[in-house]
Amino acid sequence: MKQKAVVYDLFEDNENQEIDAVMLPSMPLAMAGAGEKLRIVSVAGGRGVHHRLASMGLNVGSEIEVIKKGFPGPFLVSAGDTRLAIGAGIAHKIMVLPM
Repeated sequence: MKQKAVVYDLFEDNENQEIDAVMLPSMPLAMAGAGEKLRIVSVAGGRGVHHRLASMGLNVGSEIEVIKKGFPGPFLVSAGDTRLAIGAGIAHKIMVLPM
């Protein structure tokens, strides 16, 4: 049995399209290595997590680069000209795709 998914295109103003659900090869930000360039595809968290990340300029579709991988300490990422520190808990909730 196939599942259907509604797709929101982030880069064009097309209407939502219903397609067969496909698993994207995304991974948590916590698994990314230093120097990797990534695109945020989803955030697995509640309203507070979404609001917190949006206030830092990290939204679905944002391009980021990992400067320093956590463990120990926070992840350091670059989004445009801004460098941000993200805790390991939040880094596990941010799903990314390699660019």
